[in-house]
Amino acid sequence: MGLFDKFKKQENAAPNEADSAMWLAQAESYIRLKRYTDALHCLDKAISCDKENPLAWHEKGRILAMVNEEKASIPCYDRAIELRPDSAVYYHNKGDTLATFHRYGEADECFKKALSLAPDDVVFLTSHARMLSLAKKYKEADDIMARVCDLEPRGPEHWFNRATMLFDCGKVDDAISCYKAAVTIAPGHAVSYFNCANALSSQGKYEESLFYYDKALKYERSMTGAMNNKGMALSCLGKHEEAYDCFRRVLLALPNDANTWYNKGYEQMLLGKYADSIVSFDKALSFANGNDRELINKCREAKEKAARS
Repeated sequence: MGLFDKFKKQENAAPNEADSAMWLAQAESYIRLKRYTDALHCLDKAISCDKENPLAWHEKGRILAMVNEEKASIPCYDRAIELRPDSAVYYHNKGDTLATFHRYGEADECFKKALSLAPDDVVFLTSHARMLSLAKKYKEADDIMARVCDLEPRGPEHWFNRATMLFDCGKVDDAISCYKAAVTIAPGHAVSYFNCANALSSQGKYEESLFYYDKALKYERSMTGAMNNKGMALSCLGKHEEAYDCFRRVLLALPNDANTWYNKGYEQMLLGKYADSIVSFDKALSFANGNDRELINKCREAKEKAARS
């Protein structure tokens, strides 16, 4: 017997709040399984049983947004808010959805309303700051993240989020300070080490960046991005044997990665291993996306240079 056969009697019975709760619970199960069409069916059933079920309306709006049904999702949030106007979560999630669809002005109003109901909620504050950063209102975004870090100074994720927003607006030194604050609080926060190293590399501080790439790899050995970028930093320092070894290690985990094959071939060429570099460039070309003309051209040019050497 299938799910919808199982609930046949309930469908034919007089709609009531208990039936609505039952369908809502089933929808939540489907949401966890990412079976969104089935979830929406159950949410519609929940709403037909109780048109004043705010959570069902809210969840329908959330799922419609997840499947990019912008026009249908917002009225569902609005109905949920109409039924429960004191729910900060509903305003926050509507704001998140609006931000997803680049409707930043409307999103801003929703976040402000959510924060008027829960002014010290760091999740709401962070979402508001992220939206402002996307809208290129960097000063306002950083002011909010500074407040978040004041509210919960021992939360490494707050310093990380603030650092990422600062880096995006070009305040690299400030971003590095915040990444370093994150790893001081949580020494195993691998992604902060990685991003700090990237920020240092962007300033040409390759020696210092190596320390942070190594820290990232210490705490997350499978972080291929850190190994790849470490190789790039080593190459910039003229340490081509070590750079080659980094790219070789990345290819053990990502054997079909065209960019890494190119990087490996480039280091082999600089080391005078021209025949080996041609093999690597051919590998890069075989795995390159046909639309990545820049990589393809680089490979062909480097291959020709290696062949002439």
